[in-house]
Amino acid sequence: MDKTHLSNPNDIIMTSSTGPYRQEPLTPPRPTHLHSTSSSSTSPSSSSSPLKPNQVGQVILYGVPIVSLVIDNNERLCLAQISNTLLKNYSYNEIHNRRVALGITCVQCTPVQLEILRRAGAMPISSRRCGMITKREAERLCKSFLGENAPPKLPDNFAFDVSHECAWGCRGNFIPARYNSSRAKCIKCSFCNMYFSPNKFIFHSHRTPDAKYTQPDAANFNSWRRHLKLSDKHPPDELIYAWEDVKAMFNGGSRKRALPSSLLLPQLWLSCDIVAKAVTLRGAVIVQQENISSEISSHAGNLNPRPISPPT
Repeated sequence: MDKTHLSNPNDIIMTSSTGPYRQEPLTPPRPTHLHSTSSSSTSPSSSSSPLKPNQVGQVILYGVPIVSLVIDNNERLCLAQISNTLLKNYSYNEIHNRRVALGITCVQCTPVQLEILRRAGAMPISSRRCGMITKREAERLCKSFLGENAPPKLPDNFAFDVSHECAWGCRGNFIPARYNSSRAKCIKCSFCNMYFSPNKFIFHSHRTPDAKYTQPDAANFNSWRRHLKLSDKHPPDELIYAWEDVKAMFNGGSRKRALPSSLLLPQLWLSCDIVAKAVTLRGAVIVQQENISSEISSHAGNLNPRPISPPT
């Protein structure tokens, strides 16, 4: 893509959507990004032999072996196994919301593939379905929880050419240098030159002559990562990785921290003591009520009714 350098040093680079991408490298080359030894690695047999349908393999993700299965010529990992091992300290809602925010789509396996995963030990026998994600998506998901989402090293005047199709749609330039918080106004609209935060930009649109209205697909302030996309339909992998790293920043989610055993045990004894006292107190009240009832019954039995004299 061609660059247009502006005179003001604070201006950004405007990239055109046509023509081949000729930008200088944004980050250090990552030819083995998907097979990084620090986060994940594959078994030698799966990397040397061609992929076959329903081929079972193993991927080491953050030191944990995860079962992989070839689906539609892509090696996919079992999301449930990842959730039960690497992300076991996070709730289902946290993992689901983070997956949707990162734009990761699960592919549901067939009954035959589910049985293969059961026999491989990835899924329990009682399982009825299983979602599968690619290795790259699994790395992104685990990195958003377990890794440090440091901003990628990009030039100060670099900008992503992005667009969305909510309502009438809009196009702008996402400036990573200005993206220092989740609500930072880091997107400059290409039509009105106003700045918006990512979660507000998906609600900003311009009606152009060739624009087509699209009903927003449940757009909300937290779904900009799913609606905001690169304008280039066929970007290079290096640009995709940098864009994914930027989207992973400030992607919140509170981690459920387990209490230490030294703190958990006294709290457990305290809870048991409170319950025991409550039960004892309740039992005393019930016994007292029974004693009162018995006393009333005894007194009622000792009372003789006054005889009524017949009328004369």
